[in-house]
Amino acid sequence: MKLPKPTQAEKWWNIVSTFVFIALVVLAGTLLIDAGVDIRNITAFEFLLIAISTYRMTRMLVYDRVFKLIRDMIRLMEGTGFGDSLKAIVTCPWCAGVWIALFNTTVYFLIPFGDIFVTLMAIAGIATLFQLSVNFIGLKADEKQFDLKKKKDKDDGDNQKPGY
Repeated sequence: MKLPKPTQAEKWWNIVSTFVFIALVVLAGTLLIDAGVDIRNITAFEFLLIAISTYRMTRMLVYDRVFKLIRDMIRLMEGTGFGDSLKAIVTCPWCAGVWIALFNTTVYFLIPFGDIFVTLMAIAGIATLFQLSVNFIGLKADEKQFDLKKKKDKDDGDNQKPGY
């Protein structure tokens, strides 16, 4: 499927959103430094916690029903440069993930009880991974059963003698 070319307005809003993101990174970095947090000293556990939380929140924003209303409202703005740029952010897991990673890192280190929020999202992320794994295993088992039944039906059909 070929993606439509972005309009000039969408290109402009993409540039604006990039600069907004950079400004938010600088702001978050400044706030982290002021709070005495050196992000270079993040522990492996904190990194993993924030990463899994980012996975869950990205999946929630891009795919889950809970944010469908927001995605639908953004789709109503399609055709405007701002709406197209925003739609690209909330419907693309890679795009949304970058913004959510910034949000989660900032929340984790700067907001009181932010660590609880990020931890809960990480737990939900692990549960989601388990659920997806179980669904995948079940799908593969169903496919094997279907293939075996199809083979058995074919073998039974080949063993019948015509006219009897």
